[in-house]
Amino acid sequence: MLESKREFGRFDLPLIVKFRPTYGATQYHLGLTKNISLGGLCLEARDFNFIKFENLEMEMKFPRGNSSISLFGNIMWKKRDGKISCAGIKFRFEEENIKNDLIEKISCNANIPLDALLKSKETKPVKTEEQSSELQRSGLLKQYLKDGKCEVTFRLPKEAAPDAGSVVIVGDFNAWDASAAPMTKLENGDFTASLKLNGKKEYRFKYLIDGHHWENDWSADKYVPNSFGSDDSVVVL
Repeated sequence: MLESKREFGRFDLPLIVKFRPTYGATQYHLGLTKNISLGGLCLEARDFNFIKFENLEMEMKFPRGNSSISLFGNIMWKKRDGKISCAGIKFRFEEENIKNDLIEKISCNANIPLDALLKSKETKPVKTEEQSSELQRSGLLKQYLKDGKCEVTFRLPKEAAPDAGSVVIVGDFNAWDASAAPMTKLENGDFTASLKLNGKKEYRFKYLIDGHHWENDWSADKYVPNSFGSDDSVVVL
């Protein structure tokens, strides 16, 4: 199998992280790092729905000396298993001294020499064609028509709605009517629906799972804040 290089190696360093979205939320949530590198971390949290590409404000606590460091990062991927959510966070450093502080504290807590930490590389397998097509199950498939409309196929993978009995897609295109567009459940557990929409427009939307749980599209064109303190998915035509 082909291999590609990560810029930095990852280290198992369980740290408590206090975090919140940067779009104006005031309440902090608690999470735990599964691994960490100089480029980012894998964050695990209970009863919290991460949103892809969302910005997070974080405070990471280090056990030695009871010290902490404030960081910002972007959510690059997410997954959910029951009440446990996991997200990959890429660090965004506002100042160089903050990065240097992080490097020093990781080195101290993980007992890794600074030189080794900075030079560390890690290999990971390149995704096979089969794995890549599996990742493409989520997202938006667009087919532009001659009448100016666009047929959009929405697909919610089973990983986003494990054990779901029903999913409906609601949004600007159906006046957020929870009964207007039920999705079809496929044999593999995914849910899908195709809608014909007017082109050259943007539509907010969400998935409503079993009538009570909201989920965003993992590969939406973008995300925008709503009046309920969370984000909506957006499809751009």
